[in-house]
Amino acid sequence: MAALKKKSFLSTETKITISIMLRSKITVASMLLLAVIYVLAVFAPQVSPTDPYAMDPGSLLLPPSKNHLLGTDNLGRDVLSRLLYGARVSVFVPMVVVAITVAIGVPLGLISGYYGGKIDEVIMRITDIVMSFPGVSLAILLAYIAGRGIFSAALALALVGWTSMARVVRGVVMTEKEKDYVLAAKVIGKSDFRIMFEELLPNCFYPILVDAMMRLGTVIIALAGLSFIGVGVQPPEPDWGIIAAEGRKYIFEQPWLSVFPGILIIITVLAYNMIGDRLRDALDPRLRRELAGVYRVKEEEREEES
Repeated sequence: MAALKKKSFLSTETKITISIMLRSKITVASMLLLAVIYVLAVFAPQVSPTDPYAMDPGSLLLPPSKNHLLGTDNLGRDVLSRLLYGARVSVFVPMVVVAITVAIGVPLGLISGYYGGKIDEVIMRITDIVMSFPGVSLAILLAYIAGRGIFSAALALALVGWTSMARVVRGVVMTEKEKDYVLAAKVIGKSDFRIMFEELLPNCFYPILVDAMMRLGTVIIALAGLSFIGVGVQPPEPDWGIIAAEGRKYIFEQPWLSVFPGILIIITVLAYNMIGDRLRDALDPRLRRELAGVYRVKEEEREEES
C-alpha cells in the first residue's frame, strides 16, 4: 500500500516568507527583543520591583543602585517600575492605533482602486488634503480639540495615519483587478463586495503587513511626542514619553530620567523598522522564485522517499 502523502501545515508561500525572515540575524534579534518587551509589559505587575505610583520623599532623584536599578524620579518613584508599566501604553496602544488605520484605510483603498473614476477621485482628494498637513501637527490639533488623554491622542493619530494604508491598497488593487482571476470571478456572478474582500484583499496582505509594521515605529514616536508635550498620557500614569518629559528638567544633573525611556523608544522603533524592511525584502519576486525552486526540489525528494 502506498504511503500516505504527508501534508504540510504551512503553505509554500508562508515557508518562503519565514525562510527569508530567519536568514537575517538582525531581524531575528529584533523579533526576540520585541518578544521580551511584550512579555515584560504584560507581566509588569509581577516583575516590577515596586509600585510605579508609590512616592518616597526620602528617595528623591537617586542614581541607579541595587535598590533602584534605574534610579528614582523627582517624586521618589522607581524609574524601572514606571518604565515597565509605561511599556503597556507605549507598545500596545500603537497596535490599537495601527489596527484602526488598517480598518479605515484598507476598505477605502479597496473601493478606490476597484471602482476608479469619480469614487477614486473623491477618496484620493480626501487623502491629499489629510496628507497636506504635517501628521504630528494635525494630531496635536485633533488631540487638543478632543481633550487631553491617551484615548484622544490614539484617535488623533489613527485619523491622520490611514492615508498611506489606503494608497498602498489602492495601488495593489489597480494592478490586480484586470487579471484573469478577477475577470473569472465577475463572469461567475460574484458581487463586487465578494470580489474585493475574497479575491483582491488576500493579495494585499503582505503590503498591508509591511506598511503596518513600519507605521508601528512611527506611531510609537508620535505617541511619545504627544505625551511629552502634555496632550497624550496624563500624570501620574506612566508612559515612556511622559517619563522622558518629567526628567527633562534634570537632564544635566540626573540624565537617567530621560535617557532610559529615550533608549527604549529608539530600540523598539528600530526593531519594528528592521522587521518591516525584511518583510519588504520578502516580497522581492526574484528571491521568492529562487526559494520556491528550493522548496519544490525538497518536496520532490520527500515524495520519492515516501
